[in-house]
Amino acid sequence: MLWILALMQTAYGIPCGYTLDENNLPIETDKEPWINEKMSACRFYDNSPVCCTQSQDEGIGNDFVSLDATFGSDGDGCDICAANMKRFWCAYSCDPRQGEFLKITGRANVTDPRNPNRTIDVQTVTLRIHPQVACDVFSSCQRTNFASQVSAMQTPGGFFTFQAEQGVSTSLQLIAIEFSEQDSLLMPNIDNCNQTFEMADDGKFYDPYQFEIKKPCGCNTCEDSCDSQKVLYQEPGVFYGFDWQYVLFAWGWAILFAIGFTLYRQCKRKNAVIQQEEADSIYI
Repeated sequence: MLWILALMQTAYGIPCGYTLDENNLPIETDKEPWINEKMSACRFYDNSPVCCTQSQDEGIGNDFVSLDATFGSDGDGCDICAANMKRFWCAYSCDPRQGEFLKITGRANVTDPRNPNRTIDVQTVTLRIHPQVACDVFSSCQRTNFASQVSAMQTPGGFFTFQAEQGVSTSLQLIAIEFSEQDSLLMPNIDNCNQTFEMADDGKFYDPYQFEIKKPCGCNTCEDSCDSQKVLYQEPGVFYGFDWQYVLFAWGWAILFAIGFTLYRQCKRKNAVIQQEEADSIYI
């Protein structure tokens, strides 16, 4: 067991980027990753080296409520998107490689986005994200209501920059986003829109990182969630989008109306001819 811990320390010997002080304020740290056995929000880090305290882990769990309401099916979004976002913020706070992709650059007094009359002291950091991570996470989120309605979130870069800016009030961090293939935040095997999950013993569905997937994502909330063979992605034809039941019903009534109207006019015309003939016979 000791040699395993020694190997972990060798593999993750890079100091973490930041931690929280006794007042839950972010401060710079030179502490190396440690084993945290009480992970509640980021459970996929159980019994592995992490850079977050129990207090941080609990704080992340509180933020998950907002993520579900904003990006998940609770907010008419996509649970796969919400799961990817949860995993991203877990990696940001807890990943043992945090010291590589997260750099503390100092502190600054900034205007509180939620209260323009208030100035707050924040920690300034630079976060490097691998471009593929940004693209994969964005693909699962770009069609959600929230992302599609905010013009600043229409690209992978804008999506993550917008998320970082929202953390000023809650996490007291001003995060600058950079995209790099070197020394960057990595997330292999990101959940994709076509992914399916097996039912757990409790009757619920979870992704490989133990985030609940309450229901599959639809075509309007998750990129590529629909089968490419479905009519949604076929080249539109003359009858594309027709509902034949309604079409036949409408045409049936139109034909019946036309036949009835024609018969009515013929009867009226025939009656007029008969009346004229009777009138002519009286004068003869």
